[in-house]
Amino acid sequence: MARLEKRKLERVRYWQGQMLRSRDFLDIEAVETQRRWWHNRALHNAYGVAEGLTCSLVPATSPFTGVSVGPGVAYDVFGRELILEKPLSIALPSNIPQGAVSLLMRYKPPSRGLRPDEISEVCWTACGSVAAGTAEFVWKLNDNLPPTDGVSVFAAYHTLGTFRGPDPNYVRVSTQPLARPSLASGTTIPGNTPWEPWSVGFFSPAGALPVRALIGVQTWIDTSAAGFTRIPCYFAALQGPVWNPQTRQLTPAIFPSIADESITGFTFRLWLQVPDTQTFEAVRLQKALQASSGNFSFVTDPSDFSLFAREQELYVSWIGCQMPVPVSRCTTQAESSGVGVMNQASALSRKS
Repeated sequence: MARLEKRKLERVRYWQGQMLRSRDFLDIEAVETQRRWWHNRALHNAYGVAEGLTCSLVPATSPFTGVSVGPGVAYDVFGRELILEKPLSIALPSNIPQGAVSLLMRYKPPSRGLRPDEISEVCWTACGSVAAGTAEFVWKLNDNLPPTDGVSVFAAYHTLGTFRGPDPNYVRVSTQPLARPSLASGTTIPGNTPWEPWSVGFFSPAGALPVRALIGVQTWIDTSAAGFTRIPCYFAALQGPVWNPQTRQLTPAIFPSIADESITGFTFRLWLQVPDTQTFEAVRLQKALQASSGNFSFVTDPSDFSLFAREQELYVSWIGCQMPVPVSRCTTQAESSGVGVMNQASALSRKS
């Protein structure tokens, strides 16, 4: 097995006062292009038809003379974008043996020079002069088609000296969306988490009047640095010692909850009421306290909890998991067999 060659990614650097030439800007563009190709194949494993590139034999009935290819985008095995910006007609090959032949799409570097029709369209004085793109097409037999030869977009069956039609066994390779979830994690600052009172409203049974009661504390967890595009699944927990042996204080923060989830954060809440003695957590807590002598007190007041959390250096750790988004096509099924663009959810603001 051949040993893989290790290459370092280069970056163009300058010094203050350096005179830049057109070649320097072309080098910057070349480096960024290489980095984008590395990203396409390393992270997205992009290979195949992404959008468009619909193919059909012309004319509609035999004898066929060529293939009409619609505009679209594909990615080769090296992560390079194969772009066809306008419809193209390709003649069928001649003098080929019997069997199926495939139309391969390969990368073609863009031309550095500008054609007269491109120059005239700079001021939008002409129309219809769209460039061909960054792709070229070649025919090859289906017997041996390694991925390095290009991306197959069409296959035709040839027998008895003429083309009979599209190959019925041909399956086009299409790119796939990123299948793994997006994960992010973080913590608040130990001892410096901004806690605030958490109150709930209800109606009193006697007078049916609205009443608000303090039942715990809450804090807003900012996750905007994670860059979520959809509301993820959040998991959070209070970290740090909830028992202070010097002051013999204990906080009953054993029922955490999450609310107001959005792509930029969520609200983490702690219920600070003393639990029922019949609950499992309360029984375990009482057994642990019975092992030590002396009295103790519960920290249930929100203002007392803020001071207690600062002394104990309590903090919140969280994990966010955004699952893959559903895929929708920007062309119809008949026009494309590739994967369309992903829908992105709109950003949600923090609830008051």
